[in-house]
Amino acid sequence: MDLINVSIVYILERFIFRIYYFLYHWYVRGFRKAVNWTLDYLAKLDYKFALKINIRNIFQPLYQDYSFVGHVMGFVLRSLRILIAAIIYTIVIIISVALFLFWAAIPVICVYQIIANFPH
Repeated sequence: MDLINVSIVYILERFIFRIYYFLYHWYVRGFRKAVNWTLDYLAKLDYKFALKINIRNIFQPLYQDYSFVGHVMGFVLRSLRILIAAIIYTIVIIISVALFLFWAAIPVICVYQIIANFPH
């Protein structure tokens, strides 16, 4: 009789551990993976749009043209690049958050469907 109790406790412990491990893997590791992917993608975009460089040099002329026109054109073109980059970065972040929220909702939806469709 004691062996049956130990077996039941062991099975319950393994069951709880597997649920915990799944949730940890799905949510914690999934969140880290999503954040790392988003940051890597934003770094690749920054290579094209050079947001940090344009912000740092917004009042500098383009192509070392220190005339009045060079200063004005530099400010206008850098401002446009900053605006476009900010819009694209925002879109990428919104899409990443939406995809992660969908990813996070999948187990909840599955459990809900199981409970809702369980025969009474």
